[in-house]
Amino acid sequence: MILSCHKPVALIYRTLARACLLILLGGQPAFAEVPQLRWAGDVPIMQGWEIEPELGFAFDSPNGRIVMIFASTAASEDAIMAFYVKSLAQLGWVGGAGNWSRDAEKLVISKVETARGALWRLMLQPR
Repeated sequence: MILSCHKPVALIYRTLARACLLILLGGQPAFAEVPQLRWAGDVPIMQGWEIEPELGFAFDSPNGRIVMIFASTAASEDAIMAFYVKSLAQLGWVGGAGNWSRDAEKLVISKVETARGALWRLMLQPR
């Protein structure tokens, strides 16, 4: 007899993804609160964003870390890009218009259509 294990597998996957986020962040909560800003790793999360934790993931690859965050917001694209242009420049990231790089990493921020509707995706990965 074959048993369906879709829900337990999904629960295990989410638990492992959260554990990976904790490991990457040195034991700190994945989305730590700092006055006025939230962070995922060392990437600021814009005020008013609702993180979709079950859609995101983080892990270390042989070439570097890979982090994907999905969030919803009522903010305009112009406001989002203005926030990230200013915030990321202060953290040493270079770029704009949704594409930044720093050292051996790149960060792409884009709007994507999902079954839940439009979400913003932050993708941090090796260059």
